Amino acid sequence: MQYLVKFNAAGKRETTLVQGIHYNTEEEQQVYIKDGYTLISDEDYQYYIGNRGAGDNGTGYIRDPKTGKPVSAPPAPPVEEEPQEPPVDTERLAVYEAMAAQEERLAAQAERIAALEATLKAKGGESK
Repeated sequence: MQYLVKFNAAGKRETTLVQGIHYNTEEEQQVYIKDGYTLISDEDYQYYIGNRGAGDNGTGYIRDPKTGKPVSAPPAPPVEEEPQEPPVDTERLAVYEAMAAQEERLAAQAERIAALEATLKAKGGESK
């Protein structure tokens, strides 16, 4: 069986056409070849689809532009892990913000009460 495959600039298989399904005649095949498709054997196709393993780097196979044959794809680039922020429970956050606001109001009230008691004491009155 023969396949027409379109490879990207890095040699990765992008589109595959199968003889007898996508095209039947030599003329149809030539139209695809003029459109950038490459005729490959069934054996090479098996590499590109992963039936011959994942290559030396575990990333599959690409087409070597010099030989036209499958070669191991380069290793995958390292992935930099971004620090994961813990999920925010918006309801719980709203409760904590309300509690903090209430504490600020209570502290302000306590300061006013202390000031009033000091004023009352200074005038000779008693405080509780």
